[in-house]
Amino acid sequence: MRNFAALLFVSIFVISCATVGTSKTGSDPNRPEWTKSFPVAEGYYIGIGTSNTGNESDDRKIAEDRARTNIAASISTKLHSETEIYTRDDSNGNIYNYAEDKITAVVEQSLSGVETVDTYYSPEAGSWVYMKLSIALWENTQKEEMAALIHRIKEFLTPVLSDFDRPLVTKIQELIKARNLILESPYAGMLKTSLNGESGSLIDLVESNLKQYLDSIFLTINPENIGVEIGQSADISITISSNKASGMGNFPFNLVSDDNKNVISALTDQNGKFKSELRSTELNMGMNYLNLVLDREAIGFDDSLRALSFPEKEVIVDVQTVSIGLDVLMPEGIELYGAEGSVKSLFSAGDLPFKIGLIDSPYIKFDIRISDFPTYLEGAPDMAQANAVISLVRRGKTVYSFESDQFKDGGLTPEQAHDRAFAKLIKGLESNTEYVKGIVEALALN
Repeated sequence: MRNFAALLFVSIFVISCATVGTSKTGSDPNRPEWTKSFPVAEGYYIGIGTSNTGNESDDRKIAEDRARTNIAASISTKLHSETEIYTRDDSNGNIYNYAEDKITAVVEQSLSGVETVDTYYSPEAGSWVYMKLSIALWENTQKEEMAALIHRIKEFLTPVLSDFDRPLVTKIQELIKARNLILESPYAGMLKTSLNGESGSLIDLVESNLKQYLDSIFLTINPENIGVEIGQSADISITISSNKASGMGNFPFNLVSDDNKNVISALTDQNGKFKSELRSTELNMGMNYLNLVLDREAIGFDDSLRALSFPEKEVIVDVQTVSIGLDVLMPEGIELYGAEGSVKSLFSAGDLPFKIGLIDSPYIKFDIRISDFPTYLEGAPDMAQANAVISLVRRGKTVYSFESDQFKDGGLTPEQAHDRAFAKLIKGLESNTEYVKGIVEALALN
């Protein structure tokens, strides 16, 4: 049905070219018969082109181009009917979306042997050109071009496919190169030959080998489940292997997060291996599901091969909060009720990238400092002020330090004044995130 529609389109287009001139040529006695009715010449493709812009030089060139396009369209319609690529579907839809207008363009570029049979011009009708091309000549040219294309492809592809020691990535890239050459020609589904021990359509053989190589690829990630504290890195090992080649070559790959971000983009070594550190700063807190995929674009695959499935491998990375210690230093000679619990709550509230655990390296040192004000008037309340020095200690060294503001309050007794001033200190620190940012930066968690 598609072939009939294409042929009908060509016929209508050619007839319309002739019909356009009929209404303008009037009774010109010099007007040739072929401008009135489409000519028939057995053994030839016929092309009629016409143009009437008012510029005789431009019209002649346009008419010639249209006549050649008519011939190319007739040939492409014939090629369309002979090319398996149009009628073959697969379970994923049409892999080969190779439109007839593309064939026409390719044919027109390589068109040779076209003869100009006659021309006609009148100021009223414009320029007309009658061209023809020997079918026998074209078919012979077609056979020669197909044979040359098959030879060219097999010349570079056969040694690669037959050599087990060639890297697999090279085999795949050479197959893609061969496929592109086939699809750039007007003979995509007409090339018949043998390849790698099989016979049939060359495009089928190339795609079949390509699929076999892709299906043979096996991806390995070690370990497949990783736990890492935020700010830290974890060792990861990736291996790409196959039983269809002794070596893999430098395979480009991506390790992609579930939000479609490339966490790692790299190349394997010649043996298909890659080792690196996986940085938790590239990931989100909690469970991250990463997918190891081959880099289709870097290898050379385009959208026309999107139906071919690629191997994938998942790795789960659990990014955990850092466990750090807490050492609360009380002011000498002063007792603060519930002070240690208040300080621990201060560092346990909110969405912090660390959690309080056992005192180890690193740990937070929270040094509470309280001082009393002298009493000048009898019966006046006792007054005190409180502040804290918050430090991060790692391997015995202070790597960050922050001193809070002073917070004052009073009470009926010195103890009550101490508690109230300390309560204000904690409340002030809850609304001040400067020291938290400092600790995070010192831990390299940001």
